Amino acid sequence: MFWRGLIVLFFLSGLWGGLALVLTAQGYHVSPLITAVLGGMATSAVLPRLGTWLGQSGALKLGTKELLRLGIVLYGLHISLEQVWHVGFAGAGLALLVVTSTLSLGWFLGQKMGLDRHSALLIGAGSAICGAAAVLAVQSVMRSQSEKVVAAVATVVLFGTLGMLVYPWALSGVGNPFVQGLITGGTLHEVAHVVGAGAGLPKEAAEVAVIVKMIRVMFLVPVLFVLLFVFKSKGENGGVREAFPWFALFFLGMVALNSAIEVPFKQVLLEVDTMLLSIAMCALGLNTHTKTLRHMGAKPFLLASVLMVWLVGIGAGVVWVTM
Repeated sequence: MFWRGLIVLFFLSGLWGGLALVLTAQGYHVSPLITAVLGGMATSAVLPRLGTWLGQSGALKLGTKELLRLGIVLYGLHISLEQVWHVGFAGAGLALLVVTSTLSLGWFLGQKMGLDRHSALLIGAGSAICGAAAVLAVQSVMRSQSEKVVAAVATVVLFGTLGMLVYPWALSGVGNPFVQGLITGGTLHEVAHVVGAGAGLPKEAAEVAVIVKMIRVMFLVPVLFVLLFVFKSKGENGGVREAFPWFALFFLGMVALNSAIEVPFKQVLLEVDTMLLSIAMCALGLNTHTKTLRHMGAKPFLLASVLMVWLVGIGAGVVWVTM
């Protein structure tokens, strides 16, 4: 039963993740992680028995745990220390400001709005760090319910896509490509959103944007360790040994390896990484109950909208300081 469930999960994730490749080929830069989770939700809604059977088979558990963590580890191959050095203190400083302030604001405002701590942090992480991948990584430490994870990812889809479409037009009046790249990479949600917005900007701006975005991704590691000990002190994630995010250390190891040598078959590994994360997102979508998601209401989107305004405000501040 397990192997049959795993084959079905692989097929579904490939189907829905492949939709992103088709859309990207048509000029719409969409992350496979996004289409995978939405496709998983759609499949579960239309074929609820299939989602239940996959859960019973153990395939969904494998997808949202072991395969997810392996995908996060391989994600480190996207980043090198040379890239970080290229954008200097300006890029690193902006990334630090965005991550710390947005995550803190999401934590504080989310609870003021009536959201639980898990939902507030998941939405904050998605906005502050690297979209769906950050939501997944944080979920693996806090062990949040799949409905809360999908709600957080939905906010990434909405506001990240909106920013991707608006940024090239809004930044056209900023004559400095380096500043354009800082704002784009420093404030948009997904890597795919940054790439999509960069397609409408000068080449130098697009390159800087991706590098700054990857620096934000690196801040995922310290965030995970902080959350581990915060939630341990509240008795919400079990023992340290059980919840310790070992995969975060291996993620850093991959960054170091990618900085030190030319990794063999790197492009293949990056494709495998996208596949693993897509499987994890599809599994989360299949494990989501739409009735529970509807019960969460508009609060996740309200919080995400405030965080989006905050990010745009930081971008405006960068323009004001540099002009």
